[in-house]
Amino acid sequence: MRILHTMLRVGDLEKSLDFYTRVLGMTLLRRQDYPDGKFTLAFVGYGPEDTHP
Repeated sequence: MRILHTMLRVGDLEKSLDFYTRVLGMTLLRRQDYPDGKFTLAFVGYGPEDTHP
């Protein structure tokens, strides 16, 4: 069984992205801003989404 994805709410997105990319070695795959909802979705991973869920 493999985890396809998980979601975490964070207080400081930039600080969290720095941790996941610099410390854990992940790559920011995509980022979507939702100004009306006042949130941003950021997808990180160790490889392309189609081959590394």
